[in-house]
Amino acid sequence: ASTGLDKYLPVFQEEYNFMQSLARQFTLSFPQWDKLSRLINSFQFTRLPSAGKDADKSIQEQVKGLRDEVKKSFQRIKDQIFVSSSAEIIEDLRSLYPLINCLTGLVIEFSHRYAEIKREKSLVDFNDLEHFCLQILTEPNKGESIAVESFRPSPVARSYKQRFAEILVDEYQDSNLTQEIIINMISRQDLQEPNVFMVGDVKQSIYRFRQARPELFLEKYSTYALDEKSSSRKILLSRNFRSRQEVIDMVNFIFERLMSSRVGEIEYSEEEFLNCGAVYPELNSEDLFAGGGIEFHLVETKQDPLAGPEDDYESVLEEEIPDNIQLEARLAAQRIQELLKPDARGRKMAVFDKKQKKYRSLEYKDIVILLRTTKNWADVFAEEFTRQGIPIFVDTGTGFFKTAEVQIILSLLQIIDNPLQDIPLLAVLRSPLFSFREEELAELRLLKRQGYFYEALQESTNPKAISFLEKLHKWREESLYLSTDRLLWQIYSETNFYGLVGALPGGEQRQANLRMLFERARRYEETSFKGLFHFINFIDKLKSSRGDMGSAQILGENENVVRLMSIHKSKGLEFPVVILAGCGKRFNLQDLNKNILYHQSLGLGPDVVDYERRIAYPSQAKLAIREKLKIETLSEEMRILYVALTRAREKLIITGAVKDAAKTKQKWQKLCARIQDKQLLAFDVQSAQQYLDWLGPALLTHPEWEEFFRIWDRKTIVVDLEEPEDNNWWEEALRGDHEQQGEKAEKAKAGSKTEPEKLWLKEEIRRRLNWEYPYTEITYIPAKVSVTELKRQEDTDNAMANFGEAGMSIINLSMKRPLFLEGKKGFSAAEKGTLMHFAMQHLDLAGNNYEEQLADMVAKALLTKEQAENINVNMIREFLQSDLGRRMLASSQVRREVPFNLELPCREIYSELENHYCQDEKIILQGIIDCYFEEEDGLVLLDYKTDYVPPAGVGRVKEKYKKQIYYYTLALEKLTGIAVKEKYVYLFQARQAIRY
Repeated sequence: ASTGLDKYLPVFQEEYNFMQSLARQFTLSFPQWDKLSRLINSFQFTRLPSAGKDADKSIQEQVKGLRDEVKKSFQRIKDQIFVSSSAEIIEDLRSLYPLINCLTGLVIEFSHRYAEIKREKSLVDFNDLEHFCLQILTEPNKGESIAVESFRPSPVARSYKQRFAEILVDEYQDSNLTQEIIINMISRQDLQEPNVFMVGDVKQSIYRFRQARPELFLEKYSTYALDEKSSSRKILLSRNFRSRQEVIDMVNFIFERLMSSRVGEIEYSEEEFLNCGAVYPELNSEDLFAGGGIEFHLVETKQDPLAGPEDDYESVLEEEIPDNIQLEARLAAQRIQELLKPDARGRKMAVFDKKQKKYRSLEYKDIVILLRTTKNWADVFAEEFTRQGIPIFVDTGTGFFKTAEVQIILSLLQIIDNPLQDIPLLAVLRSPLFSFREEELAELRLLKRQGYFYEALQESTNPKAISFLEKLHKWREESLYLSTDRLLWQIYSETNFYGLVGALPGGEQRQANLRMLFERARRYEETSFKGLFHFINFIDKLKSSRGDMGSAQILGENENVVRLMSIHKSKGLEFPVVILAGCGKRFNLQDLNKNILYHQSLGLGPDVVDYERRIAYPSQAKLAIREKLKIETLSEEMRILYVALTRAREKLIITGAVKDAAKTKQKWQKLCARIQDKQLLAFDVQSAQQYLDWLGPALLTHPEWEEFFRIWDRKTIVVDLEEPEDNNWWEEALRGDHEQQGEKAEKAKAGSKTEPEKLWLKEEIRRRLNWEYPYTEITYIPAKVSVTELKRQEDTDNAMANFGEAGMSIINLSMKRPLFLEGKKGFSAAEKGTLMHFAMQHLDLAGNNYEEQLADMVAKALLTKEQAENINVNMIREFLQSDLGRRMLASSQVRREVPFNLELPCREIYSELENHYCQDEKIILQGIIDCYFEEEDGLVLLDYKTDYVPPAGVGRVKEKYKKQIYYYTLALEKLTGIAVKEKYVYLFQARQAIRY
């Protein structure tokens, strides 16, 4: 059927033919850069003709949208890649070579000196061990190449070749280049007797940050044969003995559409498909049901996780959006509670227990939360799960020093060592060790308003204060002869703090943390450094150097808690139920914004710095490396996603946050519409900014997507949790929420009522937090603006459009070759103009010996010789011989280079603000008047320009500087009180005066 868009076809055909010819240019062995650049930069998309009234509007909109995406991508290629000629690129690289050569020399020299210091101290790290091994097993490499084939085995390596009959390598996909060379040196590969057995899955290579080289695996994977008689044989192990068929089918379905040699570095063909090898018996039970398969949940949020430009790699959310994280945490907690409850028929979800070899009902310990990174996320999940009564264990390797019980004890140790420390002293007094209320602390401070709080304590007659001082004095005396570990245990026992924290929620973990602190003190006392003072310093250095350390490990395999961990930590593990959260988090591409990029094959890619113009721009090498690193990073993210999804045995739940779920779904459906051969377009895969950009389009192509896809409005997740009563900070920190989950459920059923006073208070708080400043436009008006800047704004269509940048307009700077690359030193037109203004300000114009005056300025170091030579004194003489110049010389009052600051209502500067509420806001107008002189009937304003102006362009120049002359006239009349009778712009190059 006709769509009414036939008129588009000739345009599309022309554009298609051009793209095809362009693609053929790229396939040539040595494509000519300049030819490509000319082709790309000369091509312009033509305007589409009118489609007519009978056109199908929906298809028309879809077609235009696709074409707009092509135009956007093409423009990006123009603006970011083909911006320089081959000669300019070569010149940039030549200028960078000595700098990069010096930098690499410094790095090598540092490496040698650092190694020497380590040898002096008899220290080695893991990398040293690898490299020492490499040095022993290889002959000295006389060449510059570090290619694998350039290394030759040493006599030691040749002896090991005879010693080892077989070499077995596990997780081969994570091998780095050093390990690959070591294996080659001791194997018999070069003797035509291959004896290396390598096992791995390149789809699970996720240690690029440790220099893993998946291409080593891929090279063998593509060259080894399946033939059993081949000396280099490939054996495919595609059976998965972990997951249910439903999970495997979904993993295959997703990655068949996503993973390719372009992103993921391997084609996910049927050869790569997982095949179910696990046996799950049929479940015959009226009380249990198997809840396998996948769930896909989108949470609508107020704030967009992807706020910022697509290529803004710096905005990768080091500072995550807490509200989004909490919403996902609440959704995960809600789904866990629903999974553990009986369904409408009274049945519970079952999992197959491999040890017991039978089905049992789902428990907390069967569930894991996987996150791409636990930073900023783990604490929020732990807090939310604890609040909802779900036991959770978070192993992030940090958090020990942040636990309330450890902080309290460390503060006590600090004041035992030195009580004249107010912050740790107040922390101890407010803690459950002594339970001082805030009012009591205030009363103590009133006893001695100045000085240390400890001194105020000493003046108190309060029994609690006296008791505290007695205990503190006792511990201070004992610290002089007791070891730190014995002192710690004595404090635990005398205060019963160890028992107190054990009675609180998570008490076993809290007691383990206190034992861990004691054990740390015991081991410290075994060193040559002893005593409380040194132990406190040791802890401070530990916190500052390592940041933190993990909590004590008390978790056994059968502890009934939900686990939370990063995807990297989950590798090699399996769980009946996996919840993959945070799929809306933006990929971390911050490394692409470093000043110097490094790629192990392509080398170094620095910025080019133009010292004259004080600008920096990426070299072509950097642009190429950035694109390569981006693709490799996305491939790594693809493999990390694969690892996450393959951890699930029976059920997989995916969650992610988006701002507008309906709009996001619509975008995904557009991507689905252009899937070819069951694969998303490589461009669409490479354009992804988050896991959702891959998972959404892939899953929406599933025939049963509506059964596992759900959108959550934030209102269905956010529960108005009742605020706890005003209690001591330590009770909140140690206990968490006071209400148990059962009590909350009862309150939710009964419908808790909020007291009117509290309701009013909540409304007032909400009103204040949501208040917005009503005069935001005023904040965009600059406090001070220069006349030059206003002239630039006048060149734009609307000066008000620049207010968003605090009154600053954007100046397009053209790139020029750095001066140090040019044959000789030269001055730009702007620099020559500045020199002419300098001369017109400082020369004695009444005399004619301008060359002598300039020589005198050079002698006095006011000018350099080169600067003086670039001042055209003949132009000055010609101006002074003109009618205007003679009038200036004849005046008794001549002022040159006169700066001014003038306060004006903003309506006089921005006419758009006339009758606006902020029209009377004051702005300081700043500028410098080149020259004015006084005659009997008024002032003559003179501004001179050194721009080259062709004869036909004089009219345009007059219009160009009209606004600038207006402001100078306004300022001059207000400052002097004398009318300006004539106004001129004198053009030195044209030898012409323009009168206004």
